[in-house]
Amino acid sequence: MDCLLQGNESQAINIISNLLFSTIPKERILFNIILPSLNTLNDMYNRGKISETEKLLISTTILDLILMTKFVSTIDIPKLNAYSIIVSGSEEATYQARIASVMLHLMGWHTLYLPNVESKIDPFFDIDIHRLIAKKLKNVKGLSAVMIFSFNANTLKFLSNTMKALRDKIENDIKIVIFTNNDLLQVSQDIEVDYNTADLTSLIDWAKEQYRNFIP
Repeated sequence: MDCLLQGNESQAINIISNLLFSTIPKERILFNIILPSLNTLNDMYNRGKISETEKLLISTTILDLILMTKFVSTIDIPKLNAYSIIVSGSEEATYQARIASVMLHLMGWHTLYLPNVESKIDPFFDIDIHRLIAKKLKNVKGLSAVMIFSFNANTLKFLSNTMKALRDKIENDIKIVIFTNNDLLQVSQDIEVDYNTADLTSLIDWAKEQYRNFIP
């Protein structure tokens, strides 16, 4: 949306509002409009076309549009045995994580979203997040996935290892997924999780396939 990238927040909100109440699939709005706008914004910032504050201002509006898509949309038939916890592990990955959480919600998954935890990581954080996820997934019967979004190698490794340690402690076949950028894709492939990608569409396709193949 050129209007959004040019700083016209009101026009961008009006456009998305009209699209949300049309027959256009919500997945197309997220993947064909909002996500490309985010990618263009990051590219403009990296090339010095906009300032830090401009980027922050526009990215906040993008986040609002993502949430608006969630709250004014009707979800698919609820998938009573599909659960996901999405964890953001870096500021830059927060927006992709939020899009994924909204998409899974619209697909009917039970979805929890944990915003950027990068600054919260300390020697006791693994215990803290273990307690949270065990509480949410321990007695769940069905398909469970913890999805880690991070563009920081150290955080990516820490969160992945933390989730793998948790999986060994609770009686639940938790799938562990990594979403990162192209620069860290090889790093993520060396961590040995169930799925890793730098493409958001591929992640959603993976989730759909997992549910189709799931046998209660």
